[in-house]
Amino acid sequence: MDVKIGMMAHSFPTVFSFYLPEYEPNGRAGAASLVSPEAQIMDMPKTIGLLNGMFSLIKYGLSNCYGGFGSNWKSCTEGNFVGAPAFLSFSRPFDGIDSIEGHAAEVVGELSVLLTSGRLSAASRSVIETAYIEKLSDPSGGADAAMRLAQQLIVATPEFQTTNTVKLNGQVRNLPEPPQPSGTPYKAIVYVMFGGAVIHITC
Repeated sequence: MDVKIGMMAHSFPTVFSFYLPEYEPNGRAGAASLVSPEAQIMDMPKTIGLLNGMFSLIKYGLSNCYGGFGSNWKSCTEGNFVGAPAFLSFSRPFDGIDSIEGHAAEVVGELSVLLTSGRLSAASRSVIETAYIEKLSDPSGGADAAMRLAQQLIVATPEFQTTNTVKLNGQVRNLPEPPQPSGTPYKAIVYVMFGGAVIHITC
């Protein structure tokens, strides 16, 4: 888990936990003198590792399927939890009595409470409800497959990844200006990271 997401339960690297409380990241947050302790250990591989692990947990249970958090191997068939020591068991069958739209709204509402403390935005909720309905209506889908899809979409939302209130402003973020080459000769050292070794390449 240290390699996959940068943290493992009861395995603090120092007495100060996994990251320093006063850490200021590069970029807008640091320029505004704001701190973001978690950003100290979150690089791109760990961000992708977290999503891969969550998706794997939802689809295959606790295993090592496709970057999962588990250590045991099992048949990686979505919805088949045989051989997994644990799996997510939350389900809501569709009985056909209520409308499919009402059922989707109820399911996504429950997931919002469980996974985001009810902070799921109206825009995110609408996208997830639409996807849930489409999967539920698909003959090859069903309620369980629709539930797994909804869970995957929720764990990819900003509301799941943060604890503050997310506010969408609808504005497109400006692209940064590309750096201008100085024309000055330089020498670079490239580090290629491999498990168990570091290779130094001088260019």
